[in-house]
Amino acid sequence: MYKVPCHDREFSGWAALMSILNGNASRCKNNLRMSVPTFFRLCEILVDQYRLKPMRSVSIEEQVATFMMLVGPRVGNRQCQETFQRSGFTISKSFHRVLKACSRMAIEWVIPFGDQSVTHDYIRLNDRYFPHFKDCIGAIDGTHIKAALPTELQVPYIGRKGIPTQNILVACDFDMCFSFVLPGWEGSAHDTRIFYDTIRNPAKNFPMPSPGKYYLVDAGYPNIPGFMAPYKGKYHLPDFDRSTVYNSPYEMFSHVHSSLRTTIERSFGCWKSKFYTLKDMPVNIPWEDQVAFVPATMAIHNFIRKIDRNDEDFLRFENDNVNLENEDGGANENDNPDDLNDSSDRGMDKLRDDICTSISFTRIGIQM
Repeated sequence: MYKVPCHDREFSGWAALMSILNGNASRCKNNLRMSVPTFFRLCEILVDQYRLKPMRSVSIEEQVATFMMLVGPRVGNRQCQETFQRSGFTISKSFHRVLKACSRMAIEWVIPFGDQSVTHDYIRLNDRYFPHFKDCIGAIDGTHIKAALPTELQVPYIGRKGIPTQNILVACDFDMCFSFVLPGWEGSAHDTRIFYDTIRNPAKNFPMPSPGKYYLVDAGYPNIPGFMAPYKGKYHLPDFDRSTVYNSPYEMFSHVHSSLRTTIERSFGCWKSKFYTLKDMPVNIPWEDQVAFVPATMAIHNFIRKIDRNDEDFLRFENDNVNLENEDGGANENDNPDDLNDSSDRGMDKLRDDICTSISFTRIGIQM
């Protein structure tokens, strides 16, 4: 029996890709989530350093474009078949080859960047934060990604949002680059339990801060060496407004702390705006791929940040006043059992008190 070709368009998938890459700059940004020069740089590094190879009839550029279209605007396998005039098998194969290469890339790209003994310019050049937080190297938080699982496996992954998710612990710096990620925890797992398991287990390779340095964490985490939490009480930015009258120096500290810590929320916002699949994971993706997808896309996120300082998504989320959708709510001081988040350290408490005193003396909180 003669089989009629399904993909019989007059112009090839390669021609369609070249139309995107050689057309208006916005077409590459909308379809591939980055500029044309950045796209070619990404293809180059995946080949040279992370062992991505061309397929018999599919170029490197087409493989990477297929991956980005599936995970960025999330056009779906069938639409990619039509765009590139390929079979569903070839589209899936391209996706998995690039996913594996980006997973290898994440090992070297989702790490702390720069000299952390030097105060980051984001703090140093802002008198709201400097010199008070001169030893802060970043922020830590958890975020949830929708998980696509069979019904019989969903229960442990259903948390307070009422849907199955994977809970992810993430650290970022003040350049909006991710410096650590631990994906794959059940959505019902408490943030503080994940946190302690991570920092106490050397196999997790968490980048512990040098003595005297610290990450900012929110009220759901402990105030211990290397991790500075706010005081109990009013904390999140929506709790404050420009007319806020602080009831104590502690509230003023917490407002400044919260403002600085939004770096990680803005980083999450930028990451999720580039990769729409993070908001609605397709049901046909295996669980191990869903987990691998997190560091792989964070590696691309960091790569774009380092290569293209004019990327539109990053420029939008650099704005301290950008509207952030509080999809996850972050850790909460009332969410964690057994008072895990009540732990503190006398030395860290004193450092926090000293910063609180410094902020209250300069009264920068009133100018937020």
